[in-house]
Amino acid sequence: MSSKEEEYRQLFLTEALENFEELNRLFVELEKDHSSKKAIANIFRIVHTLKGNAMGMGYDKIADLAHTVEDVFGAIKNGEISLDKELVDSLFRANDKLGGLINAVTSGERVSYLGIKTKLAVYLKNAREEDSGESDQSGDGPSDAPDSPEEESQEETNEADSDTEDTGIKFADVVQIPVKKMDDLLNMVGELVIERDRLIALFGSEGKSTLEFERIKRISSNLHYGIMNVRMVQMGFLFNKFHRILRDAASTENKSVELVLKGTEVEIDRNILKIISDSMVHLVRNAVGHGIETKEERKDSGKPLTASVTLEAILEKDSVVITISDDGKGINTVKIKEKIVKQNMVSAEVADKLGEKEIIRYIFEPGFSSADKVTEISGRGVGMDVVKKAVESIGGQVLVDTELGKGTSIHLVLPSSLALKGALLFEVRDQDYAIPLTYIDSVAYLKKGDIHLLADSLMVDYQGQSIPLVFLDGLLKTRNINDIDQSTIGQQYLKKVDKDHQLNVIITSHSGRLLGLVVDKLQRQKEIIEKKLPKPLDNSKLISGSTILGSGNVCPVLDVASIMDVLFQSATKTVQS
Repeated sequence: MSSKEEEYRQLFLTEALENFEELNRLFVELEKDHSSKKAIANIFRIVHTLKGNAMGMGYDKIADLAHTVEDVFGAIKNGEISLDKELVDSLFRANDKLGGLINAVTSGERVSYLGIKTKLAVYLKNAREEDSGESDQSGDGPSDAPDSPEEESQEETNEADSDTEDTGIKFADVVQIPVKKMDDLLNMVGELVIERDRLIALFGSEGKSTLEFERIKRISSNLHYGIMNVRMVQMGFLFNKFHRILRDAASTENKSVELVLKGTEVEIDRNILKIISDSMVHLVRNAVGHGIETKEERKDSGKPLTASVTLEAILEKDSVVITISDDGKGINTVKIKEKIVKQNMVSAEVADKLGEKEIIRYIFEPGFSSADKVTEISGRGVGMDVVKKAVESIGGQVLVDTELGKGTSIHLVLPSSLALKGALLFEVRDQDYAIPLTYIDSVAYLKKGDIHLLADSLMVDYQGQSIPLVFLDGLLKTRNINDIDQSTIGQQYLKKVDKDHQLNVIITSHSGRLLGLVVDKLQRQKEIIEKKLPKPLDNSKLISGSTILGSGNVCPVLDVASIMDVLFQSATKTVQS
């Protein structure tokens, strides 16, 4: 049995045992008051759910007996039969058999149930016939059923203790824990890891051996990763919800679209799924509304009438990449260029100088929409900017691949966990800072002669292309981040650099853009626990959060996504002016 099948089996058993215990409670309530409509309705609902779940998992015996009990309570609800003590006793026995069959899924024990199943079925049949005046039977209870129930019951008596009362209490192998409790526990373990690192750093600074801490370090790390793994869920948990979402969007747009799922077994932090779920809904609806052509257009272009939207998840190092792709018409960059000029986002002169990837990035700007008319699915001027903001809020990034006439793929590069992330530590003016490794392309060591000037911006050649370069110290000193003077974060610092001085440069990458950040000193890589900034500091566009180092010092974590957005907007304004 695969790990995925085992997970589903455990989920079934957990819910089935809960159903069994709830049925026992409801039967006791029903025994006291045979006319309790609430108890009857709840029992009918529970056995119906249990039957459906068992059928889905292939547990036919459980589904068979649950179906018979469901029929009995359907008849009771409709007033076809009435409850009496003998029928209630039979239903208690049927529920005991259901409990035995559920436990047998784990134990493999053989449980006979045909006797009570047939007894209930015959009782139901006779009661209905008597009610319609068609029955010739003189009796009116289960004891008056034909020989078949007795024959079936004989099968059960042949098994040892088959009909003895089972007073044992059964427990599932799965414990359901509120997410908040898990988050609180993870936060406490995070504090433990920070305190551990502080003690190790303290002993190291005093020249004492830190070998005694190795076992504590290993145990606390295993504890931390263990709790993180408990919060991990398979992508199928989210992906499977999109069958209905896609169907409704396609129906609204009068398009024929099928959903393809890949990588459903890839695991990711549950809290990340919660944050990006609305973004995923928008991207799927957007693929149907904007990406997929009408049936007539697909026929004219020689494409299958039924389009496809694919959701795929793959694991890459410490990241999970979720791809939403369609086989539609692709993104028309010419149309987008016209829209951004028309909406006064950039001038026509600047738009003509932008490359295709730079033009496509404008679909993530607030208020932008390429729809010609407003529909229930698209054209309201909201969505893609919210997607970008949600993804970047958890340290992710959005990438777009598109080919006109072939389709579009949107890649959400997400951390696999929010609890722990790898980061590069460095110094600027004796202050420690960190950048998550997901944003770092490489580290370079440059001389003044390696840097050239383009307009007011510093540029450096990197892997066959020119990328912008800024001195992080100048950026951090900027009072108004929305009005950056390129010379103050570049040229003015470069003039002070000696010809032979080595510059430490971190090459950062985000959404297809590259940016070089000059720092004073590179330190080391380290796994950090990032905490969000408290109000009003959370409005900072340069800092996404902070962590506490082993030294006890607070270390700000740079928000590379926001930094790049601010610098790109500043450069665009410079060109337009």
